[in-house]
Amino acid sequence: MTNKTRTILLAFLGGMVLACSTQKNNLVNREYHALNTKFNVLFNGKEALEIGKAVLYQNNQDNFLAILPVEPIVLQGEDEENKASIPSFNLAEEKAVKAIQKHSMNIGGKQRNRQIQDAYLLLGKARYFDRRFLPALEAFNYLLEGYFGNEDVYYEARLWREKTNLRLRNNALVVDNLKPLAQRIPFGAPLFSDVNATLAQAYINLKNQDSAAVYISQAALAEKDKTTKARYRYIEAQLLERVHLIDSARQAFQTIVSWKRKAPRIFWMQAKLQTIRLQAQLDSVSPLPALERLSKLFENQPYLHLIHQQEARYLLSQKQDSLALSYFNKSLRSPNIDTSTQIANYRELADYYFQAGGYVKTGAYLDSLLRQIPEEGRFKMNIQRERDGLDEVIALEQVIRSTDSILSLAAMTKEEQLSFFQNVIDEKRAKELAAIEEDKKGFFSFGNNPANVFYFYNERLVVQGKQAFLSTWGNRPNSDNWNRQSVINSASVEEEKTSQEQETASFFIETPDFFVEQIPTDTLALAALRKDRRQAYLDVGIIYKEKFKNNPLALSRLDKVFQLKPSETQEVSALYHTFKILENTDPERAISYRTTLLERYPDSPFAQIVKDPENFKLEENQSPSGLYERAYRAYLNQEFQAVLNACVNLEVIVSGTPLAPKVAFLKAITLGRLDGEEAYIQNLKKLVELYPNAREANLAITTLTRLDEERQLKFKPLVLNTYKWVLSFPIEQPLDQLLAALRKSLDEEQKQAWKITQDAYSRKTHFIVIHSRQQLPETEYFLKKWAELPNFEQNVNNFVLLSAQYEQIQRFKSWEAIHKTPQE
Repeated sequence: MTNKTRTILLAFLGGMVLACSTQKNNLVNREYHALNTKFNVLFNGKEALEIGKAVLYQNNQDNFLAILPVEPIVLQGEDEENKASIPSFNLAEEKAVKAIQKHSMNIGGKQRNRQIQDAYLLLGKARYFDRRFLPALEAFNYLLEGYFGNEDVYYEARLWREKTNLRLRNNALVVDNLKPLAQRIPFGAPLFSDVNATLAQAYINLKNQDSAAVYISQAALAEKDKTTKARYRYIEAQLLERVHLIDSARQAFQTIVSWKRKAPRIFWMQAKLQTIRLQAQLDSVSPLPALERLSKLFENQPYLHLIHQQEARYLLSQKQDSLALSYFNKSLRSPNIDTSTQIANYRELADYYFQAGGYVKTGAYLDSLLRQIPEEGRFKMNIQRERDGLDEVIALEQVIRSTDSILSLAAMTKEEQLSFFQNVIDEKRAKELAAIEEDKKGFFSFGNNPANVFYFYNERLVVQGKQAFLSTWGNRPNSDNWNRQSVINSASVEEEKTSQEQETASFFIETPDFFVEQIPTDTLALAALRKDRRQAYLDVGIIYKEKFKNNPLALSRLDKVFQLKPSETQEVSALYHTFKILENTDPERAISYRTTLLERYPDSPFAQIVKDPENFKLEENQSPSGLYERAYRAYLNQEFQAVLNACVNLEVIVSGTPLAPKVAFLKAITLGRLDGEEAYIQNLKKLVELYPNAREANLAITTLTRLDEERQLKFKPLVLNTYKWVLSFPIEQPLDQLLAALRKSLDEEQKQAWKITQDAYSRKTHFIVIHSRQQLPETEYFLKKWAELPNFEQNVNNFVLLSAQYEQIQRFKSWEAIHKTPQE
């Protein structure tokens, strides 16, 4: 290497080192950092952003039943409030930050690297798509406040700032900031379409759909990308339909259809379906022929779920329910169905069955709908609340179905039972074979001869072989020596070890004799089933009447109660509710039920309300729940007689509503406080008998079990030196003033550790109880001192006992047998 070459090389390296400095404002430094920023860091960052956007748009599933968003930013199942799951946006942000940190040339308060403005723009966009909107807004504001001199970047930053404000729900602010810009920017400018589309989204969020339609139309006219243009035009059509411009909406949809394969296929298909629907609506003709032709095209096979959905909706509007349901099911069975279509189908089917009174199927479709909604939000909470409201009626209908089936089978002769189950088994096998034959049909089925096919490739022979094996051997484990009983037992033991919650597997042979053996024959078991069936028919009939206002369905269930030999309690309730259903619709039949009720059960609460309905009529501002809450507050204040008085009317008013078992439980615990544990137990048993399916019945059963265990163990309470001094007074004597005076006296004696309360005891007596903890109270001293108080007699009936003894006298109402001074 010559000296000249070495000199040139050293000069070049020295220049490169000097150019690396971000603190020197000269041409070499500025151009070096600008080029390095643009073609290295920012290039990689922009590429990462584009990749992330491509992933977002490719995996986005639009809900065409609602107005489409102008710019999708959330994947299916994601929550907009949470961070995005696409890593490319994080990489783009990292590159933008690196460009700013390593190549920023802020010298003398002025940015000398012209590429830094692009870095801040990239930083804001990356944060925006990552759904961290406040940091994105911070980046855009910094860019706007610093204004680096490039007008194009400045206006683009203004646009993206308002996009971010949209995500932060500052819709009115977006309109104020973008409307002047939209009016000033010329048609065809690079940002014209984006500005108008963003302004349209703000108006959509503000429910100003006519203004939104104007701006999204301008955005669609100026947009050159066919995918985005199709989205804008589809939104325009949706908005025009919302403002009842049906023909204009049809023309907007038809515009997308006219693009044919230039438009994304999903937008073309959705626009075609909406065009057919609106055209049929305008011309008052059926859309079914056009939809049928559309479904026969091979290229439309991935969208059969959408076509069948449109057919089902039209048929349902024409009251052709059975055909509509079949097309809904075809849509749901389509292999390419998307989540939004599934949600719409399940929602519409649930609504249909609810209106038709099929509450069990309504619950099933709501369950399916809930499984399709991954994110927890208000929409899912509302559906879950709707589904929970059906729990009780579904449980009762399942009880009716199972008890009806079992009792019907039990009423058959042995020959009839065997014939019935044989027919069921034959039908099951026929359906399995038919399903296989159906699966073999298709485009590539050329009618191969099954006789020429090897056994394991002949579906019919395989199914017949499986059925023959089950009939001969039953359900056997998949293990060696499967035909030995010892292997079956060991398999069952292993299964029990692996899962404690799963019972040992039972192996059975699917024969009529096996199923006949499962039918109960015990008299007591059949009687219990009949009792459950009667109560379920009564409860569900009352629920249909009170909760769902479905009188025909309620009447059918209550009529069934009369056919099943009900008990007196069940019959009187059924008579009353049947009378109330028919009172306005069929007065003649209502009179017969009223007469029967008054003649057979003249002293029942239902007879009283029929005789004197005005006495049970609620005032204008009253409701059954309000009366119950008032009674419950009275219970908390130990106003037990007032609770019992309120329950007399409440039992009739809330009959058949979810409040009925609550009132019964409140009455039971109130009687327990006044009359003791025996009365409590009897009323809990009565509650279980009247409302066996209510939650309060489960609580009552738990309480009864606990009380029974305590009695069987003959549990003797642990005696601790915690004393209670009890002063007894007649129930008529008010104790408020006396209680306040006693508290003041104890404070003067520095007995702040003592506690004084007023406790109910019975219908005739209530107590003032002084809780002195481990100190035996000086009764004679205090009785002499308190004798000076008004309404206090020195010879008042009083006694001291331990806390455990006090609990016993409250439970069994036995205070007269307790000595005045306990044994220490």
